[in-house]
Amino acid sequence: MTKEEAMKSGRELDVYLDSEMADEKTGALDDLWQSIYDVVQLCTGGIMESDPREIEAALQWLKEVQPLTKDYKTLSLDFDN
Repeated sequence: MTKEEAMKSGRELDVYLDSEMADEKTGALDDLWQSIYDVVQLCTGGIMESDPREIEAALQWLKEVQPLTKDYKTLSLDFDN
């Protein structure tokens, strides 16, 4: 997957609409990844509600795209079950 494909697929996630969408200003994959990560973390922590299938799709996206990020390559996905 290219960075462009990662950006497109990340923006298509249902949870993207609940994120801060920081990538809209910067166009940076890392900002998109962080926005999705934050939503998943809030949902798995019980702070936000979301369909479990949407969270699972977002978590899979995070895992797949993480190697393409600059600053989050080694960040633990500690909310992963």
